[in-house]
Amino acid sequence: MRLDSAYRAGVALALTSLLALACDSATAPGVATEITLTPADTAIVRGANVQLTATVKDSFGNNLPRAPIAWSSDNDAIVTVSGTGLVHSVGPAGTATIRATTDSVSIPAIAQVTVLDSLLVARAKLPNRAYAAAISSTNVAYVSQTDLSRVVRANLPSRAFADRVTVGLIPTEIAFNSTGTRAYVTNQSSSTVSVLNVATDRQIDTIAVGYRPFEVIVAPGDSILYVAKVDSVYGVRLSTKAIIVRFAIPEVGNGVAIARDTLLYVSTHNGGTVVEFNLRTRALGRTFAVGGVPQKLALSPDGTKLYIANESGYVQFWDLGTGLQIGTNLALPSAAYGMARRPTNGLLYVTSAYFGGGYIYVVDPVARTLIHSSIVGGSTRHVVFTADGSIGLVPNEAGWVDFLK
Repeated sequence: MRLDSAYRAGVALALTSLLALACDSATAPGVATEITLTPADTAIVRGANVQLTATVKDSFGNNLPRAPIAWSSDNDAIVTVSGTGLVHSVGPAGTATIRATTDSVSIPAIAQVTVLDSLLVARAKLPNRAYAAAISSTNVAYVSQTDLSRVVRANLPSRAFADRVTVGLIPTEIAFNSTGTRAYVTNQSSSTVSVLNVATDRQIDTIAVGYRPFEVIVAPGDSILYVAKVDSVYGVRLSTKAIIVRFAIPEVGNGVAIARDTLLYVSTHNGGTVVEFNLRTRALGRTFAVGGVPQKLALSPDGTKLYIANESGYVQFWDLGTGLQIGTNLALPSAAYGMARRPTNGLLYVTSAYFGGGYIYVVDPVARTLIHSSIVGGSTRHVVFTADGSIGLVPNEAGWVDFLK
């Protein structure tokens, strides 16, 4: 009996020693316990490369630069990866996961690599979703982040959104004055418009406009700001912040455009109409029964034709002289939301959000045809261009900004 007890005690001691040795080995200097990849999430154009860097460390935080690493891609039809971590785009647009493993580390490091659609040249990641965007005459781009109560800034052609400006709750739309010195941001839940000093990236004032302001546009001359809300459009004299005119509308005003410095057009979302106001007489003009769910608007260069992105799944073309629709609705594969005309080629760029989001369409407004469709993922809201049309960008609610080719 005593021998049996001694035997068991010896076995237990041996097992304890082996376990301690194993633990010591796993945590010893020079034994890999962690591997990470940088960049962890990146985007490249078709045919391009990106170099990933693997960092291997032991439990003491020491780098192990000579640790052997095995690389793999989960979709070789999109990107391949070499034995040194060089990722190469070989196929269509899409996203692939790259994995890196090394001895003694049970959990591999992963990185996401996205190959962009042919319409895009770059993607800038942002923390949290990106909603609206505007570009000034001096090529300052502001993008609103509704969940973070701020706008972020890029000095184009730089694609880095480094500076940020705190504004009100649920910042939505943005407009610059003609010189690019001031920007105006509607804050839905704060019931205000933030006034930003663009030179200092600071909110210098707020304008109280009442419940849920959405769209905003600066009238020619920079003295009056028009704000579209849930049931009305306000004209605000910027020198005094006084509301000098109010136009009633049947629903949320979520698209605005000014033609020939005189006529303001406002889409009414679920109202299914576009309403016209004369800015000189400050009188209500015509109401166009466009149907569906009209969203963002754009104009022809001479201001005689109005283009409408309709969330019911089409683009419309309207003759402002006759007040009649030109042709029939141009059907799209998904709901239309944002819209802008590119000065360099005269084409319309249309985005989709909410239902079937993640598309960018290119439309010929003369032939009234769809000439290109791009699937970029996420939820594409707005599309904006610099005054010369050389740079275009699309904010995405999935947390990035795409730059157009």
